[in-house]
Amino acid sequence: MGVLKFLLHRLFELVLIVAILVLIPNLPPKAQFSKPISVKPAKPFTGPLSLNQKLDDVEFWHKGDFVGPEAFADFNGELYTSLYTGDIVKLTGDHITPIVKFGKPCKDSLDESICGRPLGLEFSKDGLLYAADAYYGIFKVDVNTGKKEQLVSPKTEIEGKFPKLFNSLTLTSNGDIYWTDSTSEFTLEDGIFSILADPSGRLMHYDSKTKRNHVLLDGIHFANGVALSKDEEFIIVAETMGSRLLRYYLKGPKKGTHDVFIDGLPGLPDNLKGDGKGGFFVPLVLGRDADYPAILQSILPLPWLRKTIARILGVAEYIFKKIDQYYPNDFSLRVVHHIGHFTSIPAYLSSPRVTILRLNYNGEITNSAHTVNKKLHAISEMHVFRDMLYLGSPWNDYIARIPLAKLGWEDLKKVEERVKREASDTTSKPTTTTRASNPTTAPPTSTTTIPKPTTSTPKPTTATPKLSTTTLKPTTTTPKPTTTTPKPTTTTPKSTTATPKFKTVPSSPPTTTTPKSTTTTPKPTTTTVPPPPPTTTSKSQTPPPKSKISSPEPEKRQSKQAPPPQPTATPPIKQAIPSVTQAPPEQAQQQRQAPTPAKPGHRKQN
Repeated sequence: MGVLKFLLHRLFELVLIVAILVLIPNLPPKAQFSKPISVKPAKPFTGPLSLNQKLDDVEFWHKGDFVGPEAFADFNGELYTSLYTGDIVKLTGDHITPIVKFGKPCKDSLDESICGRPLGLEFSKDGLLYAADAYYGIFKVDVNTGKKEQLVSPKTEIEGKFPKLFNSLTLTSNGDIYWTDSTSEFTLEDGIFSILADPSGRLMHYDSKTKRNHVLLDGIHFANGVALSKDEEFIIVAETMGSRLLRYYLKGPKKGTHDVFIDGLPGLPDNLKGDGKGGFFVPLVLGRDADYPAILQSILPLPWLRKTIARILGVAEYIFKKIDQYYPNDFSLRVVHHIGHFTSIPAYLSSPRVTILRLNYNGEITNSAHTVNKKLHAISEMHVFRDMLYLGSPWNDYIARIPLAKLGWEDLKKVEERVKREASDTTSKPTTTTRASNPTTAPPTSTTTIPKPTTSTPKPTTATPKLSTTTLKPTTTTPKPTTTTPKPTTTTPKSTTATPKFKTVPSSPPTTTTPKSTTTTPKPTTTTVPPPPPTTTSKSQTPPPKSKISSPEPEKRQSKQAPPPQPTATPPIKQAIPSVTQAPPEQAQQQRQAPTPAKPGHRKQN
């Protein structure tokens, strides 16, 4: 009887505390807890969603160099990511180059609201980087200079509410921005409260012409990633706590309406992206299923329980904030940060399963990759760069990546190859036209490659007969290659080592025509040389032993410098990658033949 009486007393005290926390007004946090919220059960792991071990062998890149590579974007062959310290950096191999920071200098992650936290990144077709910082708003950045321009501020009132948690964004072809405000009541530091309170996330449209924002959807339970359909007919947005994606129509007969794109995901969706094939990437930052239910989702139908938990946490946070206010100390700051921030979730409520999904245009799961080896955690974004899939995370101290071939997703790699082929085709067209219009003019003899003999010996002698009459005569009497043509090993670095004999050309000084022959097609300076009459001695001359050919045919030399395009490529890639078609042909060829090395200023960031 004594034990029972003790338990009854403790139960009464607990009920009394709960009643006080629920009924007393104006206790923190200040939010609404009135709506019961239901979540659809997770889909079974069958068909395209069947469990596998495709993510078991991911590589951990830049392990320990930083924390929280949340999102990715790439442009012009360079990869960028955002970090937990508030920085956006460029990754060039092992080098980490800081690009921009929207927040202010701070000592560590406990001052996240001061540091800033970029969560969404995307490049425009003209190479400007657009970023959503959770605390500071939406910015446009010139990554070459670091110059930044704020487009949307947290002080901008939008239809009666101020944005509190800028999350993700995506760009349209006309420069408009669709972005998400995850909650209108809490910042990222108090993200836990946004999950317990009634939904207040919004999907926004920023008009680039009027520079005004308009609310498309309201009442989303933590609005997260956004992605446009390939034809820009609709936009999808992740409702993280609902484990579903919503679709808002931008065109067509359903314009201005919305529906559910897919429901019952086996986890909590985060950043969304198009996969380049008309479908979408959907990473699940936390998993959920029958064995590992999401505990926070389980209490969503009970508003009074959500309110009680929120107030217990809110009062505790308030007490430690006051302690730090009067007696500043790091311990109080850490407790406050741990109470409200999402970083406390993986430690207690995470599932060992990691899942990433591919969806088609109609919202159907077409493929998935999983792992349960407990090495990989909390994937927030999927990004294809070259032949690899990069996996971001808000909490990990590494970037996970895996070859597309290991996932069986080679179709995504073909997209990257088409981009390279498009650049090759764009640069080769002008050179072919130039050579066709000047059939008697051949490139200088100092080329970057030495092709096979017996193919085009007459071409350089026909185009430069004066060389054969004035400088090439010694080749008939002596086999030394130094008298006529330099060794193949000396022709690659500089064209000036192979051009002393060009002094006899009357209309074009060697110092102006020869340097450009190493990387690009002959400039108009080569066309100013009048075509001389052909000679009869060129065929009888014997080339030096180590340099039997001075210049190949134009088409074959072009194929030596760049591999032929894949036959599966299709012309529409020109429209999908406008930055490739807009680049000047000569500049694109130079970039393809001689990649720019990393700048000396690159450094690692702790």
